Amino acid sequence: MADPQALLAMAGFALAASATPGPVNIIGAMTGARFGPRRALAFVSGATAGFLVLLLGFGAGLLAGTGWILALSRPMTLVGAAYLLWLAWRLLRDDGRVAWRDPAVQAAPGFWSGALVQGLNPKAWLAALSSLSTFVMPLADPAAGLAVFAALFGVICWASLAAWAWGGARFGQGRLRAFNRGMALILALSVGWMLVPAF
Repeated sequence: MADPQALLAMAGFALAASATPGPVNIIGAMTGARFGPRRALAFVSGATAGFLVLLLGFGAGLLAGTGWILALSRPMTLVGAAYLLWLAWRLLRDDGRVAWRDPAVQAAPGFWSGALVQGLNPKAWLAALSSLSTFVMPLADPAAGLAVFAALFGVICWASLAAWAWGGARFGQGRLRAFNRGMALILALSVGWMLVPAF
């Protein structure tokens, strides 16, 4: 089990990884702006669950000593980057209609959309692998540490993504087209920033 100092370090990393701008945060903000914060919570929950699946899957693989996880890292980063750049392109071309005022606009991204985006998110892969090697594997009982870290990360990740959805709803209303273009640019830049270490 992790001591209080290790728990504090884990919580700090989880907050930094979850709350700083990245593809899923940006999509969460856009979803909140377009569909309202309450309807964005399904996406937020799916993205949190998707990250926890990555964290626990990678953690179990590292505990079992399998090297295939690290071999998947670069190809999945490239696939994820391509998908996220496609999402940025769609945001850039969006007409800016606010969904809760216009029934013709498609449904809000839901739980499975959040899980898929997080699974293809290079930031999530990097956060999971680096946090496991830094905070979990050095512990005397890495299996218990993984369980504690996943629970801690789940709460912090969900709250951080929900805050982004709320912020998007609050600041994106009335200026959705400009907001979407700004988010598309930030999304593309964040993908580029995450690709640099992959090469």
